[in-house]
Amino acid sequence: MICPTCATHIPDGSLRCPACHASVGITMAMPAIQGRWCPSCGAGVGWHDEVCPSCGFPLEREWGAPADPSVAAPAPSEAGGPAEEQVDETADTRAIPRIESAIPPEDDPTSKVAALEVMPHTSRFVLAAVSSMLFVCGLALAITHPWNPDANSIRATKEKDTSMAGFPGTVETLSGQDSDGSGVIAVPSGDDATLAQLVEAYGKLGRYAERADQSEELFGEVAFGSDLDGRTTGKREAEALAIDVSNLIASLDEVDVTSGLYAEERDNLLTLGNWLRNRVDALSAAWKAAVDAQDPAAQREEIMAILRRDDDASGKNAYKAYFDENYEAWEPKHKDAE
Repeated sequence: MICPTCATHIPDGSLRCPACHASVGITMAMPAIQGRWCPSCGAGVGWHDEVCPSCGFPLEREWGAPADPSVAAPAPSEAGGPAEEQVDETADTRAIPRIESAIPPEDDPTSKVAALEVMPHTSRFVLAAVSSMLFVCGLALAITHPWNPDANSIRATKEKDTSMAGFPGTVETLSGQDSDGSGVIAVPSGDDATLAQLVEAYGKLGRYAERADQSEELFGEVAFGSDLDGRTTGKREAEALAIDVSNLIASLDEVDVTSGLYAEERDNLLTLGNWLRNRVDALSAAWKAAVDAQDPAAQREEIMAILRRDDDASGKNAYKAYFDENYEAWEPKHKDAE
């Protein structure tokens, strides 16, 4: 059968058209009845009408029309006579084709197509599954992570006490501050801080001088031997000592003595540091010559001349002598401001 809505060929007995989903199962075909129609407008006319009552078109009397309109026209005879004249069905009669009417009967509950049509579509199943999953996830999230409307609020949740009553109160001791235990907080002055820096630098100068003595003693033991590794190690230690002394002198230059109370002590330490650096520079140069020499023993006099380039008339290193003579006398000590 053909769907009356979209003209799609569908199985007989279908309740709905699978193409346009129109209800077709409750229709039934009505046979076309015999009759006479106007060739101009297609309106039904009587067998004996000479003019179309609808449009006034002149009609020709049909051969074999019944005398009584209530009697159906006889079928043409199969043999002889005018009955043999057949109407040309292909002629243009301007007649409107008859369309079988569809009268909605009751649904056929036994139709397989009807059973399939009442089932929900796949998209509905998918939509229902997704909706259920979202509902379950949202419910689980709401249970495990309850919403806090003030989670991102920057407003204070407690009133702050802005009262100054009792401020600052009674303070016996302050934790994290220097105190002598008597409850009095000892705050060092700028001059005291300067003295502390000078005392620390003074101690480093003494230790660096001892390292210079050890390096010079080692020089006499390995500088002219065949132990290249020993000479290389001595050279590295002397160079490291020279760097330490230079850094100490630079830190002394940055000590704040603007008050003038410890300016002389700072200058004395700078002088000690320069004497020690001159001595260590000569020692480092001698170590380098001993490492670079192919035969240090054969070049002994040349290498020793580098080490003794700052010696005085007595054969001692002049800078070492100056340092040793003044080191103890120039020790920084506490002084009271006038």
